[in-house]
Amino acid sequence: MPLSRVKTRTNAEWLSELRADGTAAQAAAIEDLRLYLLRAVLYFFSASPGDLRGLARPEIEQIAQDLAQDALLTILKNLDEFRGESKFTTWAYRFAINMSLVEARRQRWKNVSLDRILENSELPDFQFQDKDSPDPDRAAQQQEIWNQVREVIEHDLTERQRAILTAVVFDDVPVDLITRQFKMNRNAVYKMVHDARVKLKKRLEERGFEVDEILNLFGSPSTPRWA
Repeated sequence: MPLSRVKTRTNAEWLSELRADGTAAQAAAIEDLRLYLLRAVLYFFSASPGDLRGLARPEIEQIAQDLAQDALLTILKNLDEFRGESKFTTWAYRFAINMSLVEARRQRWKNVSLDRILENSELPDFQFQDKDSPDPDRAAQQQEIWNQVREVIEHDLTERQRAILTAVVFDDVPVDLITRQFKMNRNAVYKMVHDARVKLKKRLEERGFEVDEILNLFGSPSTPRWA
């Protein structure tokens, strides 16, 4: 799909032209932004083709066109949120990539039986201990915490909490597929995942683990997705 060149603009020019209602300048800026977003989506899909395997090139291009249009509309509705802390195109790029990530996940699960996934879901069997590890004591502590996490998830959560937490957090199943499977709205799914995490945290604390200790051991500045 040949794409024309996008005109270079400053942040101020992008904002001014995109807000110039009914003008030729606005129409040109909107089309340039759409082309830029389309190029970003197509690049993302070409760099991460695994989730789109099995789709013909025209199908991928149509998905990219739809995502670029959706990202464009979202950006136009949120122009006031742009603070100028980066290039406007960098800010806009994130919308396209975030939507592409969501669509890639949808495609990944499109032809997979969610019933089978939920009924046979298993937690990953992470192995941290390694005789060649540069810090065997740390690896052993990580393994101990993960073993405790597995035990809590398998024995302290309800069947539905366990299924949804495992699907959303470990299997990366899109929330909209979970809502259809369980006939729940998105807020109910988010609440169930939240409640499962709260219970998980409480049980770990009862067993002598602190969140700060877990973050330190796993070397992450953010909370693990299961904590």
